Amino acid sequence: MSFGARPSDAFAGSVRPSCLGAAVKAVLATAVLTTLSACAGRSDLGFATLMSEVPATRAIIVPPPGGPSVVAVLQRSYQDGLSQEIALSTASLTTGQNAFYVSMLNNTQANPEQSETLSLPSLSQDRLLSEMEERMPGVEMQTSLVYVQNKFGPFGFATGRSSSGDLCLYAWQRIEPDEPAVFLPGGSVSVRLRLCDADATVEQLLRVFYGFTIAAYYRQESWNPYGDPPPPPAQLGETNAPMYPLGLGSDTTTVRRRSVSGETRRVVPAAPRRMIDKDSATPAIPEPSSPLPTAPESGYPVVPPPPSQ
Repeated sequence: MSFGARPSDAFAGSVRPSCLGAAVKAVLATAVLTTLSACAGRSDLGFATLMSEVPATRAIIVPPPGGPSVVAVLQRSYQDGLSQEIALSTASLTTGQNAFYVSMLNNTQANPEQSETLSLPSLSQDRLLSEMEERMPGVEMQTSLVYVQNKFGPFGFATGRSSSGDLCLYAWQRIEPDEPAVFLPGGSVSVRLRLCDADATVEQLLRVFYGFTIAAYYRQESWNPYGDPPPPPAQLGETNAPMYPLGLGSDTTTVRRRSVSGETRRVVPAAPRRMIDKDSATPAIPEPSSPLPTAPESGYPVVPPPPSQ
């Protein structure tokens, strides 16, 4: 290097272009290898079920006031609907979980991201027995032959007593239009209820199925599984057709009389009746009664009574 040369010229002459390209290639190769090793070591967690938990406020069915509370909601989506398992609070020793099982069919592909479709089979006796055996194992259930219906229409139910003494109820219902449409299907809703309780009666368990509410719907004009609304009563607005509040009708009116003074009168219980065996009972001997005084006949003297001692 001469004294008159510039440092920049000397530096530029000392670094060859081939060496610079080799360094850049080495850095890029190291980055690619690092990225590949990171991708090979990453593992995504997968689940074997398509069910996902949603908040309790997203439950399709809401129990009646005072009924069992909603504990958890498991939901699965389909192309043409969704299904939920709504777990309820349980106060029994029977194996299993009290829950509503509900499926809503849309009859249209509302969720194209899902590959499976929802099917609602018919309410056959074999299928219902299979459901009860799965959700209430070991409980002998008896199907009721009494016709019942709630605000959504008729439904069926079965009751049974578990080995722990709990009373169990299994109810089912299919809600769909009476006249299915051909071009615009109205959809349908399938409901099941599995409910066991240690101290409840059949009427108290049925009250849950009578009073539940469906709080979800599809935002489509064609979706209407409930059918047309019923007409008002024929006597509504007519003359000579009085309507009374509950418990105030002419047949159910109860009149309670009170004394003028307002005092509470004590009711004396009636004497208990005794069972008398006609073969072994001894007839009671009547006590002798005092003879009644008789008036003397006319024409005869009156005999005075004997003197008292």
